[in-house]
Amino acid sequence: MKAVRGSWLWLGLATLLAVSGCTIAAGPAYYPPAGPPPCPAGYYWSPGYGCMPLPVGVVVPPDAVYAVVSTNGLSLRSCPGTKCGIINSLNAGEQVQVLGHEGGWTHVWAFTRGQEGWVGSKHLD
Repeated sequence: MKAVRGSWLWLGLATLLAVSGCTIAAGPAYYPPAGPPPCPAGYYWSPGYGCMPLPVGVVVPPDAVYAVVSTNGLSLRSCPGTKCGIINSLNAGEQVQVLGHEGGWTHVWAFTRGQEGWVGSKHLD
């Protein structure tokens, strides 16, 4: 009698698992990192702070092109080249306005630093 009851117990458990749609071994879920959300006009994205208002006096043209820094410690240089002086460094996630291109370099306005300079194009998304 106990053997029959044990069989019914295992059969019931197997049926419950099959009906509920549960899987015994599932792989880990992967969620790709999302980029920064778009900020409203007059604001820029600052990692750790969110959308911040532009400094007073900064006028952004409506057709401006923006990029996001993809490398921590990216050198903001005075001209397009590694022999040019370093003005400042930018962190990953900072938003910059693209002003132009020359070779593998991009001329940018760094909102968070209030500075204009050149960065390696491959370090921008």
